[in-house]
Amino acid sequence: MKSILNLLVCVPILLIGCGKQVVPLGQGWALPTEVAHSKDGLVGGVDLYKWQNTIMVLQELDGGSAKCFTMAGNSNTWREVKLVGIPHGYLWAYPAIDQTGDKVFFEQGYMENDQLVMKALVGRLTDGTAVRDATEIQWITDKNTLFEKAPPNIRLNDPGKRNWPSLGVGLINGSDFYIPYRLVGEAWIGNGISGDDSLFNNGVFCSSDSGKVWRCEKISDLEAWLPSLCQTKDYFYYLAVKNAQCDLWFSRKPVQGGSWSEPTVITANFCNSALYWQYIAVAGNDTIHVCWLDRRHEKKRFSLEDSRRNNFEVAYCHRKDTENGWTKDVILSKGLPYSYSPTMSVEGNKVIIVWTGSENDDRLTDIFYVTSKDGGETWTKPLKVTNGAKDGLIAGKPQVMLLNGVIHLFYIQGKRESQELSSGLTKLNQEPWPIYYTQRPFPD
Repeated sequence: MKSILNLLVCVPILLIGCGKQVVPLGQGWALPTEVAHSKDGLVGGVDLYKWQNTIMVLQELDGGSAKCFTMAGNSNTWREVKLVGIPHGYLWAYPAIDQTGDKVFFEQGYMENDQLVMKALVGRLTDGTAVRDATEIQWITDKNTLFEKAPPNIRLNDPGKRNWPSLGVGLINGSDFYIPYRLVGEAWIGNGISGDDSLFNNGVFCSSDSGKVWRCEKISDLEAWLPSLCQTKDYFYYLAVKNAQCDLWFSRKPVQGGSWSEPTVITANFCNSALYWQYIAVAGNDTIHVCWLDRRHEKKRFSLEDSRRNNFEVAYCHRKDTENGWTKDVILSKGLPYSYSPTMSVEGNKVIIVWTGSENDDRLTDIFYVTSKDGGETWTKPLKVTNGAKDGLIAGKPQVMLLNGVIHLFYIQGKRESQELSSGLTKLNQEPWPIYYTQRPFPD
């Protein structure tokens, strides 16, 4: 009898213990305000840029144009402005912004007739609304210079068509300008492309005279994607993804001059999903902070259409200029079965990472975040910004920026909508969703 009673007591405890983790709602966030609309559901969010004491928000529009919102200091007042002095086609080229002066440049490029044609629009940024004294610089590099001793079947583009390089956001350091790049020379066999024989060139375009003359610093010939560049106090860091989208690697060189180091893997667990693969690298004084979607605990499911669940996790590590290696990576989204689209901002020792996630259903999502006040050494447990998944809402595409100790956050949120064409046959009929803004002080 006693055994039966013990069993009856233990069963509820086990049932409670087996329940899913419930992430609490974070406190202190201002009521969200609608500042814009997406293109189509979760398509077409915003990108944030910091210029001295101003946050600039760019939203891509069709036709190579963009909307721009600015907020000075922590006024909590956004105003839509028209960017002046930027020719058509450059409005959505990612700007490199001088944080100590007023220089800015926008980058573009294409490959045609087996040549790489690069362009940079260089000017001065005033009040976050106008680009003055803008000058366009163009430089051309042929295939044989980019891929030395390449066989004749290597091409930069299909005959009669254009191809495009992968470019990361540029950097400005005084009169030195930098653009991270990734180029591919495709190997043509007969009438098709043989990817196994293609050639790669990854590195940085550099200028020492404010963009007038450019040179190419090749870092590797690895098969790589997603180039990015950061500058800490003493080093430049180049990051990219290789090896079937699983290895996130880096190379660095001293700011005061020197050579790029051999590429070294940061993690071999980078998510290998063409839809969700993403990492963020941010420099803060003498430290580079990196977060990414991690696949080490990805589970399988019994499905002929899709055997993977894409239940990725948000991972993080950092490296100081004075240290010989990276800190041990840590999973920040522990307990959540699905995580997507991480974003990060750093201000001094304050670090915040925000992402989209789901507690039980990957189609209904909320916005989650963690913070560190000691430069990424220790972290809070995940908290939620939104709580709409329980009501059938989907939130995504977060973008975050720390400025003067205040967290500024944008995200898209709406409800999935379908149109019934006939019995059992529906199609997605998605209208634009609101883009919301909220803020709160960085937690003590």
